[in-house]
Amino acid sequence: MKKRIAYFGLMTLLALLSAVTAFSQEEGLYTVTGIEIGKPGGRIVVASLGDPKTFNPITANETSSTDVINNIFEGLITYDPIKQELLPALAESWEHSDDFLTWTFHLRKGVKWNDGAPLTADDVLFSFQVIYDDKIINPGKDFLSVKGERFEITKVDDHTIQIKTPHLYGPFERAIMTAVQIIPKHKLETAYNEGRFSEMFGIDTAPKDLVGTGPFMLKSYLSGERVILERNPHYWKQDEEGQRLPYLDEIVFENVPDLDAMDIAFEAGRTDAHENMQPSKYKRFKDGEEEGNYTVYDAGIALGDSHLWFNQNRGTNPETGEPYVKPHELKWYTNASFRKAVSHSINRPAIIRNVYRGRAEPIYGPLSPAMGKWYNPDIPKFEYDLEAAKGLLEEIEYIDRDGDGIREDPEGNKISFSIITNRGNNIREDTGLIIEQSLKEIGLDARLQTVDFNTLVTSIADSFDYQACLLGLTGSDNPLSGLNVYRSSGRTHQWYPNQPEPATEWEAQVDQLIEDFLATPDEEKQVEVWHEIQRIYGENQPMSWTVNAKVYIPVRNKFGNLKPIVMRPRVLWNVDEIFVKEGAADQATPAEVAQATGTTEGAEEGSNSLSIILIIVVAAAAIFFFLGTKKR
Repeated sequence: MKKRIAYFGLMTLLALLSAVTAFSQEEGLYTVTGIEIGKPGGRIVVASLGDPKTFNPITANETSSTDVINNIFEGLITYDPIKQELLPALAESWEHSDDFLTWTFHLRKGVKWNDGAPLTADDVLFSFQVIYDDKIINPGKDFLSVKGERFEITKVDDHTIQIKTPHLYGPFERAIMTAVQIIPKHKLETAYNEGRFSEMFGIDTAPKDLVGTGPFMLKSYLSGERVILERNPHYWKQDEEGQRLPYLDEIVFENVPDLDAMDIAFEAGRTDAHENMQPSKYKRFKDGEEEGNYTVYDAGIALGDSHLWFNQNRGTNPETGEPYVKPHELKWYTNASFRKAVSHSINRPAIIRNVYRGRAEPIYGPLSPAMGKWYNPDIPKFEYDLEAAKGLLEEIEYIDRDGDGIREDPEGNKISFSIITNRGNNIREDTGLIIEQSLKEIGLDARLQTVDFNTLVTSIADSFDYQACLLGLTGSDNPLSGLNVYRSSGRTHQWYPNQPEPATEWEAQVDQLIEDFLATPDEEKQVEVWHEIQRIYGENQPMSWTVNAKVYIPVRNKFGNLKPIVMRPRVLWNVDEIFVKEGAADQATPAEVAQATGTTEGAEEGSNSLSIILIIVVAAAAIFFFLGTKKR
């Protein structure tokens, strides 16, 4: 009898120890090394200018959407901006053939969507199918072709896919990282087959239906107020102690009307990080570091830019049959001398002095000096020079014929136009006022008009019912991410997107240079190509670039594993690793009410930890019982 009891105790012990192992080692969990071990719980609150336009990762093309989406969805490859290395994400590894034309990706096993369904190769194939669908407007397809030919994607098995490129594609891995986010076939296939894909994952999507593999998932969205993301309990990463990441329970995006309100929210303690601090406020924020218990990080010169462009869309509105741009206005905007005159008129010194308080640098082309070797410092520079601007306008006979201070074109049309920019971005509004005044000084009747950001995006990307726009692009440390801007067929080719054929000789020349860039793995040759592209852009001035700002990021000192960077998202790029330090006081936010009335995933983590402790206690008791039996 005693032997049976001893045997039973031993078997119980082994079973319980196996259960402990199962708790700590799950299939598909990737162990993140080199980070500070954190404690689960808490939240980070950031401010956002405007609501997201969509939660759909395929169709989104504006930062108000992508800042949220990038925490919910992931790609095959990710990027470490600190190490400047491409790293495995949903694909744990990949290899290529000797000729670099065939790439094989191996998906992580055990990865789940946040609804618990498994990730498979079918999801990857479906994602490519949607991206390549010409009926679905998305920026991704701009990166996934060589010489106009698309890739061939096949399924090898449930966790392996093969991609064949028709020609050598030098920056292939970077393109896959930039352009491909994986979406759930089981949630979207029916809608796609019915032609409703672009409607899916809109801002009215119920949280339970917004399914991704990222570290967070949608908890709630209240238009005009906030987006709350909560921890994904199925996320595929863990720390070195076996704690499943992310550490944080929530990310809160608080909607604010403008940059001044963003400043106030941070100073009042309602937000934890300020990714859009106005450089002119540097001294004010720096002086408040100790009292506010935060640090202002100096991230360097921005990779993104600010620029003005004119609507050169030669198409017609399919509903009205009318041209998007009036013919006489199109003549102005497509005239390179007119655009060069506008660039000469931009008072960059005044913008730097009055808007940025000296914390910015003038820029004259599409790439930032922060891009290092990719940046060409020798491009044509149309510096602030009102007399040169007037001279160029005189040469093309844009003259004030009636003495009212406004120039007319040779047909007698007054050169008058509005410049739209996004309301609430104080920096752009102030910059726009300086540009407006400068243009008036050379006889052009410019009027600044501020509009809601999502309305602006619709105007420049869909309805094309505008004349000129002052905006910016986020930028990157590699020019590949801008293919959809520089290619004539690109969705973000601001002045005339989605061109069926290059509208000008110089755009055709750039398109060919881009193909040359894609066709070589030799980085030195790639750099040479981009230097030439910048020269062509600088010579033709399709956009008038203004300044690159210096980037400063105030963040509360209560967070661990914080690594602010100059690229967006500047704070949340490694949000799966960020945690609230032991003893740090959390900030009161409207999200606190939501958290108090709901069950957080942190509670589930605690429940799992308690279960493990109980198992260990029972196991220990079994050991003592077994040993005691042996003695007797």
